[in-house]
Parts: sequence; C-alpha cells; structure tokens
Amino acid sequence: MTSSDPRAVLEATEPYDVCIVGSGPAGTILGTTLAKQGVRTLILESGRGLATWLTNSRVQSLARYDFTGDTDYPLKRTTSRLLGGNSNFWTGRCERFHPSDFETHPYTPADNPWPIRYADLEPYYDTAEQLLRVRGGKRNEYSPPRSGPLPLPPNPDISVLRSLCDRLGVDIEESATATPTKTFRMFNVHKEILPAFHDSGNGHVLTGLTVTRLLADADRKVNGAEVKSLDGETYVARARYFVVCCGGLESPRMLLLSASETFPNGIGNAHDMVGRGFNDHPNVGFMAQVPHSWGTLAPTNKVARTHQFYETFREEGLGAIVPVFRQAWVLPNHLLPFRLRNIPYNTASMISRLAKAAIYFGAGTEMTISKENRVTLSQTRKDSFGNPVGHLIFNYSDEDRLLLERARTLILGWLDKLGATRIHESPVAFSRHHQGACRMGQDPRSSVVDRDLRVHETPNLYVCGSEVFSTGGGMTPTVTISALALRLADHLGVRLRSG
Repeated sequence: MTSSDPRAVLEATEPYDVCIVGSGPAGTILGTTLAKQGVRTLILESGRGLATWLTNSRVQSLARYDFTGDTDYPLKRTTSRLLGGNSNFWTGRCERFHPSDFETHPYTPADNPWPIRYADLEPYYDTAEQLLRVRGGKRNEYSPPRSGPLPLPPNPDISVLRSLCDRLGVDIEESATATPTKTFRMFNVHKEILPAFHDSGNGHVLTGLTVTRLLADADRKVNGAEVKSLDGETYVARARYFVVCCGGLESPRMLLLSASETFPNGIGNAHDMVGRGFNDHPNVGFMAQVPHSWGTLAPTNKVARTHQFYETFREEGLGAIVPVFRQAWVLPNHLLPFRLRNIPYNTASMISRLAKAAIYFGAGTEMTISKENRVTLSQTRKDSFGNPVGHLIFNYSDEDRLLLERARTLILGWLDKLGATRIHESPVAFSRHHQGACRMGQDPRSSVVDRDLRVHETPNLYVCGSEVFSTGGGMTPTVTISALALRLADHLGVRLRSG
C-alpha cells in the first residue's frame, strides 16, 4: 500500500522485516516476492512519477554525477529518480547470460571469479521470464540452454532479416522481450508487478524520499536508513534486513556515503573494493541500404539478434559480442537537424527510402574488468542534500578497443556481402547497463558481496542489481537482475523464518 504520511509509516512501533532502497526491477521484484510470502516489506523510492522527473529540477539533480575518462560516457539520460527506476525507459530485452559467462574466460578477474554458476540461476530465470511475460520464438543451438520455450510466442515477423542473414550464414532469432499486459506501452515494473505488492497488504511504498546514508551500530549491523524529503524533513527507516537496489552508480555511492566510526571508509569498503570494476556494453553500429524486397516496402522497425558469435573472440583472449539487426524505416543518420535550409536534403533522404530499404547492423560488446574503472565520491560537487555526487572514472582498455574493432570488421564484411550502400557508422554508444561496481565473490578482499548478495562486512545488509555482476558478459542484464532478486527473496525468506 502507499501512504501519504511517511512519518506514520517510518515510525511504526515494530521495524519492518525488510527495507528495500530503490524501486527499479531489482527492488520491485524482490519486494513483491517477499510481500507475497507474508514478509513485512518497505520500499523507499527517491523519485515519484514520470511528470515529476521531467519537470522537477531538484529531483533531476539527484541523478547527476561527475565523469572522468576516455569513454565519453553519457552524463544525461543515464540514471533516473522515479517509481520503477530505469524500467520507465527500458526496451524490454530479456536475454539470459550464457553458462560460459559464469565460468572462467578471458575477462574473468583471477582474484574474483563468479561464486555461482548458470545452474544456480536457471530455475530463477524461468520464473523471471514468466513474471516479465517474455516473448520470443524457438531458441537456436547458440542460445543459452533452457528447459522449455519462452512464456509467450513471438510477435514481430523477422522473416526479412532472416532472409538477409541466411545469405551470410548467420542464424538469428527474435529478441526475447518483456511484454506489457496492455498494448502500446512499455513493460514498466511499477505498472506490471508492483500492483501485486500493494495487493499483498504486507508492505508500503514511499516515494519522494531519498535514503542519504545507512546507519550502523558497533556490532557492524545496519539498524536504520536515514531518509530525507525535498522539503527538509528527516526520518529513519527501521528494519531487520536492508537491501540496496539503487543501480550501478548509486548503490556504491550509497555504501560510500555511509561512512561512520564503525565503517570509516564506507560500508563494505574495508578493502577499497566498493565502486571498483564498473563496466557497461559499448555498441558499434552501422546504418545502410539494401535493395527492396516485398517485406521491406512498408515502414517498420523489427529487431533480431544472434548468439552465434558470442564466443568467437573469446578464443582470441577478448570478450563476448552480440550482433543485433534491425529493419529500419529510414536512415536517421542521414537526416540533418530540422531547419528550413535542411528541408531539401532531408526530403531527398526520406525519398531514398522508397528506392532502397534501410537496415541497421550493430553489436554490443563485453568490457574488461578493471579496478581503475570505478565509482567514487566527487570532491567538488554536491547534491540537494549536501552530499557528494558520484564520480565515475571510466576508460577503455586495449582489449576493449580491439574487440570493438573486431566487431566493426565483422559487420562491415556482412554489409559488403549484401552489396549494401550508403553505409554510415554511428558513434560508439553505451547501453547504460551499469554493472560490476559492487561485485559478488567469495573473497572479501576482492569483492563487496558474497554469493547470497550479502555485504561481506555486515550481517543484515544486501545489494541487488547488475552492480553485483562479477563480469559483464555481452547480454542485456535485466532478466539476470530479476533472477538474482528472486533468488535473494528465497534466501531472505529462509533467514526470516529461521529467526
């Protein structure tokens, strides 16, 4: 349920069983699963609705951060502060990690391998896909193994892309995609999943309240979360267990801001590992034109991808790649900004769509794990509450650059075989998959959380989200985040029942 009186909720006589900070996919799925099990759960969200996010400059300022590095990482539209988190802007892609991602491969840090395997997540992948209503056709031999088909059948017809890729010997499939219950809207977790949390009667969601720090006692246990509203009110949320689900930039910042006499360097940071290992998925992409077929005459925007080349460059000591193919309705890279003097050129570009079909060939790539790529606290900039904003230090490695070049060469070879014309390369774009800054592992000296996502240094604090990934793989993270949230719900349920 939602309350308009935060003090009445936060100053309840009995602490909550679990307090979750953040209402994105991790926080919402974890909270809803716990509440349905009868666990008294509190979800705290800094933002409110989309309208507030788009119009309130103070709320927007809470998502700002500093950046240093050669990756030209985007400062805008990278994080959000609103109910549902970044699922409000999500494309819905739900690809599983491969089993090899959890095993030792060229990008696995020697001192911090994954402490879990694909088999540990496989049943939770199945449940997550049901929860997210994932659609897609039959998976081919290159896809991660599964015990059955995806919950919903495919929707878009990718036969045109399939015919093009068949000429290249590339086996493609429909992108596994979360499907909303209502047509013409995206799958937002606060619309599709959070209602079940409200219906359970076992929890509260409070919006417009920002957790500014976690409070720990001398026994290294978190006994509260300091909560502030934009109008200056301060509260303390009490619970038996706390879970930080703030995303790959804000979760490490939260731990660092929670420095105290007990944790002088921040919670979980005794070995200076909080924030280290940040990574994302840089993408190369090309727009081009090919001769029309019957299926390309009508404007469309259909997407497919292939897992066929996932391991190809790992054999060279590099990372995984995931080629993506899109049947586009126009070549946006060939359109100039809308001005009167550009109308003739843009009109000609639009007309060219009548002569030839527009396509996009691209690839997302895995990045190396570097301790030097990290989230820390800004030395010069503060947020609305007077706390340092996050500072992202993020650079390419030689392997990152080489893998991007390998992906470019592969895609250009395909376009050449198809006789494509008007080929235009887009600037490298990041997927905004904020991964790895609170990595899981067995050794507290090289990781932040254990295999159950508990912060090594505390008995009752957890982190859940892509920030716990030991390596980034090449796949979209959301269904893996969801599987980890479901697994954590089982773990917390056992701990709560055992007292």
